[in-house]
Amino acid sequence: MSSLCGLIKAFLPQIESQQQRDEAYLAQSVDLNDLEHRMRELDARGRAHPRAVALSIGLR
Repeated sequence: MSSLCGLIKAFLPQIESQQQRDEAYLAQSVDLNDLEHRMRELDARGRAHPRAVALSIGLR
C-alpha cells in the first residue's frame, strides 16, 4: 500500500498534502488570537469529517 502512495506522489508531486495546506493556513495568522481561531476551525473540521481526516492520514 505504501508503494502505491509513493507512486501516486511521484506522478503528482505538485499536489500538497492536507497537512501542508493546514500548516500554510495557520502560518497566515496575524496574531495569537487569529492563530487560535484558525486552530479551532481546523479541529472542528476534523470532528465534522472524521473519515476525510483518516483518508488524508493514509496518504502521507
